[in-house]
Amino acid sequence: MQKISKDHVVRTFDATHPPAARVRCGDVFVMETNDRFRNWNDAKAWPMEQLTVMTGPVYVEGVQPGQVLTVDILDVRPTQGFGYVIAIPGFGMFKDKVEFRKKIVPIEGNQVRYSDTITLPYAPMVGKVGLAPAQGSLPSNASGAFGGELANTQVGPGSTVYLPVFVEGGLLTIEDVHARMGDGESAASAVEMAAEVTMRCGVASELKLTRPLVVTRDEVLTLGEGETMEAAARMALDGMATLLMERTKIDLTEAAMLVSIAADMRISYIGGTPYQVRAAMKREIVGL
Repeated sequence: MQKISKDHVVRTFDATHPPAARVRCGDVFVMETNDRFRNWNDAKAWPMEQLTVMTGPVYVEGVQPGQVLTVDILDVRPTQGFGYVIAIPGFGMFKDKVEFRKKIVPIEGNQVRYSDTITLPYAPMVGKVGLAPAQGSLPSNASGAFGGELANTQVGPGSTVYLPVFVEGGLLTIEDVHARMGDGESAASAVEMAAEVTMRCGVASELKLTRPLVVTRDEVLTLGEGETMEAAARMALDGMATLLMERTKIDLTEAAMLVSIAADMRISYIGGTPYQVRAAMKREIVGL
């Protein structure tokens, strides 16, 4: 099984990056991610060279623009046995109410030991899953049609990310892996960790997408981002209505009514702009 080392560092989503590796559809491979927070000990000294690193890109053989790439997340394992939780003045919903604080959190088997008295289930997720955009270079914290910073707690083992392809080979890049995160990442930090992510790519020939889609064992999730929560929610809802119209052949009014009674709205990221929201619906309703 091929392993893509964390030493293959990029800091942007960009079609000009040379591939770190090439895989075929159906191949199982592993991508390592970095310990991005190890040297961050001062709120006034941001180690941007370290914080912006991503691993990739991976060229998927045979994948062409206009297709939809599927990225199966098969497993996520910590490589150091611990993660970090950080409070940053001026960021997240608590802003300047907090002081800079960095907490090392042990990851022990299927548990995250926050303190001597609080232990939480290990619930890993991959925060950034993106392809090269159609044009130009986008920073590591960008999100959009190409994927990028999804900030979605449900992008973990057993889920599949669907991404529209804009360049030959797709050029898959990942980073920002968490041992667990509360929906919204309200203080702008999860349990940040270095990891090995086991993945498999394919092509969804039955779908035509213009934006990312996430499918779990039970649900279909459409994603939205915007400068306000309303804008993000509207994008996610529009995506779900469009998907329902395409998959079930109903009109917009019928789709809107179905969304209103069967879709759950969840906050993906509320720690700062762009805000991110997702709409979730049972797979059997959507037909995926």
